[in-house]
Amino acid sequence: MPKRRNDDESSNSGPTKRPRTIEARTAADRLSSLSNEVLLHILSFLPIPSLITCQLLSRRFHALAGDSELWKRQYFSKWVRPRARRLAIARRTSFPLSKTEYSPRVSTWLDHGHLDRSERITNWKRQYHLRHNWSKGICRVTRVEIPQPRRPPMLATLCAGFVFTADSQEGLRAWSAEEPVVCKAELCFLDFDPSSSPTALTATCGLETNSIEVVVGFDDGRLMVFKMDTTRLQLDMRFTSKSVQGAITAIASSYPYLMVVSELMVLSLYRLPLTIDSLSRLNDAVHLIASLKADNMLSPMSLSVRFAGSDIIASVVYSFYHLGCGWSLGIQELHFDRTGQQLSSRLTTTVDTQYGVVKFHLLGSKNGYSSAPSRSNTHSYATPLTPTILHPDPPTSISYSHPYLLTSHPDNTLTVYLVVSNLDHLFVKGGRRLWGHTSSVSAVQVSDRGKAVSVSSHGDEVRIWELETLISSFGTQRTFPGETSVKVETDRQNDSSEGGRSSLLSETRARSPFVDAPISLAQARGCVGFDDERLLLLRGRDHGAQLLEFYDFT
Repeated sequence: MPKRRNDDESSNSGPTKRPRTIEARTAADRLSSLSNEVLLHILSFLPIPSLITCQLLSRRFHALAGDSELWKRQYFSKWVRPRARRLAIARRTSFPLSKTEYSPRVSTWLDHGHLDRSERITNWKRQYHLRHNWSKGICRVTRVEIPQPRRPPMLATLCAGFVFTADSQEGLRAWSAEEPVVCKAELCFLDFDPSSSPTALTATCGLETNSIEVVVGFDDGRLMVFKMDTTRLQLDMRFTSKSVQGAITAIASSYPYLMVVSELMVLSLYRLPLTIDSLSRLNDAVHLIASLKADNMLSPMSLSVRFAGSDIIASVVYSFYHLGCGWSLGIQELHFDRTGQQLSSRLTTTVDTQYGVVKFHLLGSKNGYSSAPSRSNTHSYATPLTPTILHPDPPTSISYSHPYLLTSHPDNTLTVYLVVSNLDHLFVKGGRRLWGHTSSVSAVQVSDRGKAVSVSSHGDEVRIWELETLISSFGTQRTFPGETSVKVETDRQNDSSEGGRSSLLSETRARSPFVDAPISLAQARGCVGFDDERLLLLRGRDHGAQLLEFYDFT
């Protein structure tokens, strides 16, 4: 007899689930039917973390949440609008509404026009990520060791994504900053003159597209100019010329103008030839525009050559000792027209600024500039008996990129100045000490957009500064958030986990001087340079080798 069914078992079991139809499954999905334009408008109201989360939902939302125009608005809200408001508050003026509202034209974004070039398409999400990493000091560092040559140490510079190194044994070599493993192009100096050694190096973008002009100075006063074709990855020597007496110690260039300082403290400005027809006409083509002999210029110094309308401005910043306020800075500007005719020469110092002398310049001058200092429109307070900025020791490094002037000192501090250069006068406005380092600062580098990098003497501390915020509050008691510097935080995991990268470097060690180096403190010889994506730092090691560090903020 079959077992009787328990009635409680049927009563306790729930009702049978009905199968869900396709209509039931898609009833709650109200977003799929919306157009991309509507979804983009909805996503424009989300914060950055929510946008990143939306990119993980599906392929469609990955494309929509990563839309370049969407991130362009986020970039404007985060980096451009606060700056416009800050400048308006500092100047105590009302900015036009167009300066604080979003506009697709980047040229109106307060010095962000370099992101809106016709030949490039800006990835705004990547640009936002890059700017965020700079503001937080987050980067990935790559350390490569370079054997020390028997002659003077190797020189290095960074330009347009390429690292150029020069030494007496290997010559001039070009490396990609993205992959500093295999040499992209090289030329040996021994083929031209085996008896001289390079002592100065600079590189700048050439007049032609996809070209870099590299200038090398030697210990016998000779100059060699090379051209790097970034498309074909080829280095060609353009010409060589004897320039000055004594070894060349510093070079600055803005092609075709070149500024050179020799060890005998002779300052020379040259105009280099645009094209070379024959070597017989070379000496006539290299034209000496001006030459000055300095008696009290002491190292360190900073050279710069820039264009201002139809004029060429060559500047030199040097240090000297003042009895009242200790070590001060002197700035000399030479103005020339495009034909090489000298228009004027102007000189100023930071002595008044170190004493805290305040000058007010009234508005209403010609050509939109502030009126020049004169008896009628300039009011100066009496010079204090004691300086507000006193430097008992000489600066360890000087960097000048108009209008920003930055110096480093062995007392763990930096000093920032604003150089004002108008049609009639040259003077220094304001001055502020910057704290943040815990040891002596050995190297500083500043760009014309107000970003600066400083390195401690032992190289264990790298800091990033936004000078525009500090400059905006000169002469006022108002302070803005974010005035302090940001310490660079490297990705230590990438430094220690070499993995496959070590094997790759081992395979290419015969072709490249770059080898793996253990992480240890080394003397920082200088900040070679930085651009929007990377920072290049040169250090000296105890056993004689040199260490190049690539800080990648992408």
